[in-house]
Amino acid sequence: MYHLTPQVHVPDDRLRPLSEALGLGRFTAHVEAAGLLLPRLVLHERVREITLPPNAARVDGADITLAVTPRQDPLLFVDVEVPDEAGDSDTIAETLYATWQDRSAIRVGEVPLTAWLDERLRAYGLTDRTADRPPLAFGRNVHQSVFPGAALAGRLLAAHVPGDAVGQDVVTIVLRGTLDSGTGATLGIRRPETLNNAGQTMVAHGRGVSLIVGYAPPVENAFGLAAAGILTAVAAVHRIRRQAFAALELDRAAAVKTTDDARALVAQLSHRLNDLQLDLSFSVEVYADTILVPELLVESFHASLRDVSSLADALANTSRIVERVNAVLATRRVGLETAAQQYAEDRDRVLAAVIAAGSLLALPPALLLAYFGVNSSDVDPSRSILDFQHYGVAYAIAWSPFLLLILVGLLARRRISLRLPAPDAATSERRTRRFRRSLRSWLGRSRRPGR
Repeated sequence: MYHLTPQVHVPDDRLRPLSEALGLGRFTAHVEAAGLLLPRLVLHERVREITLPPNAARVDGADITLAVTPRQDPLLFVDVEVPDEAGDSDTIAETLYATWQDRSAIRVGEVPLTAWLDERLRAYGLTDRTADRPPLAFGRNVHQSVFPGAALAGRLLAAHVPGDAVGQDVVTIVLRGTLDSGTGATLGIRRPETLNNAGQTMVAHGRGVSLIVGYAPPVENAFGLAAAGILTAVAAVHRIRRQAFAALELDRAAAVKTTDDARALVAQLSHRLNDLQLDLSFSVEVYADTILVPELLVESFHASLRDVSSLADALANTSRIVERVNAVLATRRVGLETAAQQYAEDRDRVLAAVIAAGSLLALPPALLLAYFGVNSSDVDPSRSILDFQHYGVAYAIAWSPFLLLILVGLLARRRISLRLPAPDAATSERRTRRFRRSLRSWLGRSRRPGR
């Protein structure tokens, strides 16, 4: 099982339950009931001409299944059968290692597997991928399941020892031959107690390989589906963290000079935070529990694989990272609200100043015009109203009150300051005595026997 990138959008009417490709037996009802939360089938084909990387066993064809998760993450299943004569533990370990490390060398005919998948998706009209969208590629995360045939299964069950001991063949297969099986080291290989029955069944797995012996095909496929959920969740954790750091980098590098810049930045961060939270819920949390397939066998396998992959710790840490992004966004929102409020206050202040200035400038001329418009002996029709020597007293009477009002306002404004009331000496002394009494009481209790 391979996690692919980038995300692929497939119309909902082209998706089918994964049970159509995997024989799930009695688990089919559970899978179809949780269909909207589990990966759904995009295509399923049997190919004859498939070439695995060098050092892998030669196989006669493979079943290739492509599925997508609710968050549009593509998931690839490649099911191959190794001939019985090549079914020893060393050959299987080499095949696992090759298809893990050199997965990009897998070919269908002469075409790389991911390119072949892209061609199939375009031929069937299953995606809306445009020319500038990146093609499918293998991601970082892989999980491989081994279901031994009769001969190898018999040897593994015969060598199966109850308890914590792990046989050499098991170490070779689960660790892909990367560790000398004769040293006795197991590097944390898990064997769920519920799934291991001496002489009948055995399950052993690490972070990337599961060895399943003695179970019927529907149970094997259900185990594979549980492993696919863990694989998807781990891949989503990596993506969420990358996107979270990208959001923080966007906030750090943003040049915010105006409220429009701040509003655009908040909109971008909000969009990214929404994606992070949806990914966290529907790509990680939904696969972190076992309720999707509520069967004891599947639950035991899922819980053991979840523990060995440290998914719970990864989920907790990733949730805190997303919370930090939310905190950054909240800070930006507060800054935007403050800037908007400051802008409104400055606008109102300017408007009030303009109105006040207009009033001050309009009232004295209005008084003068009223004075010159009266029928009085003080107004000489033969003189201009701009004759300041004759009408100086009138101008002084009209302008002096307003000039005096402006002067008083300026002096009063300079005397205004922010003043915080300081506690008096008696209040400070009472607080100090209260603190000392509390400290002595606490020290007295801590010295009692048994403290």
